[in-house]
Amino acid sequence: MHSTQPGMCTRMKQIFVLLLASGSFCFAQQHHGMPRDSRPTPTPRPPPSRFVEPNFLLPANPDVSDYRPVLNAEGTMVIFERNPTATPTDVKLYIADLSTGNVQRFVNFASARADWCWNRSGGQLTSGPVAFSNDQGVYRVDPGGQPVLLPNTAGMIYPSWYPNCQHLAVDVTGAQVTAEIDATTGQVIISPLANETVWAGFASVNQTNPNLISFAGQFNAESNYYNQDLNYTWVTDRSTTPPTVAPMDRNAPRGAAFLQKFQARAGWWSPDGKWFAFESNRICNDISGNTYAIFIQDAAGARPAIQVSDCTWNMLKHPRLYRPGEDVRESGCADGGMTRLCDRVDAQAQYRSCDRSGRAPAS
Repeated sequence: MHSTQPGMCTRMKQIFVLLLASGSFCFAQQHHGMPRDSRPTPTPRPPPSRFVEPNFLLPANPDVSDYRPVLNAEGTMVIFERNPTATPTDVKLYIADLSTGNVQRFVNFASARADWCWNRSGGQLTSGPVAFSNDQGVYRVDPGGQPVLLPNTAGMIYPSWYPNCQHLAVDVTGAQVTAEIDATTGQVIISPLANETVWAGFASVNQTNPNLISFAGQFNAESNYYNQDLNYTWVTDRSTTPPTVAPMDRNAPRGAAFLQKFQARAGWWSPDGKWFAFESNRICNDISGNTYAIFIQDAAGARPAIQVSDCTWNMLKHPRLYRPGEDVRESGCADGGMTRLCDRVDAQAQYRSCDRSGRAPAS
């Protein structure tokens, strides 16, 4: 097991300097030892970017902001939040056909942070129901159906599906805990999913091992207020009695001492349960803490997280790993003051590349 070591920003910069240098060195090796001759010196190739440039899913539109996307199992449709830039509190869910770019409203009332269940029955992934929330509670929309408000869910937000598409993990506001509820009746099945030592929110259920539930949270024993900028991503393992509750990164402290180099929130498991993506301000050079980048990490938290988006793409947040451990689809790319959905391709390859080049330590 390796730590990200004291001074996360410094360490991560070292990792990516090595990452960049390794690529350059490998390229140079093709010519190493060749005799000098009179051939003209070739124009040096620019070094490859250490990050993947975002591809925008939708055309620029200065009149709206789009963020928090979720895809269907087939990868053909995306549901996302949209608000007019003139009225930022008027947030509703929209749906886009990625093959045509056609965008329509998904629901006609205030709605936020959808999750789309991927049905795994029959050995294939198919699109199941959608869940989302607003001030009234949690809603469910079955394929081809209309939104239904689940009873007894007032004060619950950020629903996340269990793989059976019958239960949801939710953020219970006020109590600042996460809970498992029935996705038809709204009945609370387990609360809290973690324990009394942490404030917890924004849950994500591991789709191959639903005993593992991640959440953004913080140790609460020596604090009387919640600050989302002081979060780590934590994991509850409910296969043990009592449940094991610990930060996702094995090297992050479990107690009150917050370390900026592990700051993380809005995490999401890959569909195969092997990878984890999250947003963090840990490495961006912004004393206010308002600049974020996207990271990926092995699901065990044994190896250091790898930064996959550049801090210059400020407000790049809410990643979703949408194919088995490969691709990250993100939201909130700041583009000339606008916000558009972004797509990053093959984030897992970034991690594999780091492993092959020796640029990131392995467990």
